[in-house]
Amino acid sequence: MKKGTFALLFCLVTFAVSAQEKKLSVVWDLSSADTVVQAAVFRQINNAKTQVPDLQVEVVFHGQAILAVINDSTQFAARVKVAKEKGVTLAVCNNSLKRLKIDPSKLMPETTVVPSAVVELIKKQADGWSYLKASH
Repeated sequence: MKKGTFALLFCLVTFAVSAQEKKLSVVWDLSSADTVVQAAVFRQINNAKTQVPDLQVEVVFHGQAILAVINDSTQFAARVKVAKEKGVTLAVCNNSLKRLKIDPSKLMPETTVVPSAVVELIKKQADGWSYLKASH
């Protein structure tokens, strides 16, 4: 076998193996105050994690959607806990917190604050994460 053919075959096998090992990652963009949309995201996450248990998932809450992860909000408290237990990152936009005059200490403990939802979404996509806009 010629050196060039062997090198090409080696590269193709290496590429095929690395493609099979690629971890899937998705970031959800959730800005809606509509609880039907919010519930749909939690349902979609559960469905996706059932199909792909090692799927990396982050939900970026911004705008009125951050109200779903406030300590006083009980509607999604159980779903937030389950999502966190499954390894989902629940990111809350600090710019939205400031605009809505909500102290970060009012958030559910399962959340994490990011400086900007827009920048967080851009970074995730730049890192190869799939992007989904929350809807129902």
